Amino acid sequence: MKIGVVVVRGCAEYLTATVESLKALGCSEQNILVRHAPSVFNATMATQFFAEYTDVDAVVIMAHQGDSSPEYNAMLDGVTKIQIAWNMPVAIGCDSAAAADAVEMVTMQNEMEAAAPEYTAPDRMSIN
Repeated sequence: MKIGVVVVRGCAEYLTATVESLKALGCSEQNILVRHAPSVFNATMATQFFAEYTDVDAVVIMAHQGDSSPEYNAMLDGVTKIQIAWNMPVAIGCDSAAAADAVEMVTMQNEMEAAAPEYTAPDRMSIN
C-alpha cells in the first residue's frame, strides 16, 4: 500500500507520528511519500498532484480539523471532488487516526474490488 502525505504548514510537528502510524499499519517507509503545502488551501492541489502524478492508493492531509475558514471549507470541497474523480481515499487530520482512516479505506476499497462480480486486478496507474 502506498500513501501520500500532504503536510500543511503548521502541522510538520506531527509528521513523525503520522509516518510511524502508517508504518505500524503495514506501510513500508519507501511507500510513504511526503510533500509540503504552504497553506490549507494548497492542500487540494497537492492532493491532485498525488492523484495525477503518482500511484498512491490514498492521501493523508495533515491539517488541523475543525477550522471553519473559507480556505478550509474550499479544501474540503476540492478534496471531496478529487476523491470521487480519482477513486482515491483522502483522510484529513494531524493524528494517527487520519493515517488509520486512510489505510482502512484502502483496505475496504481493495476488498470490495476483489469481491466485484467481474473483478480483474486493478491497474493503479490507470486509476490514479
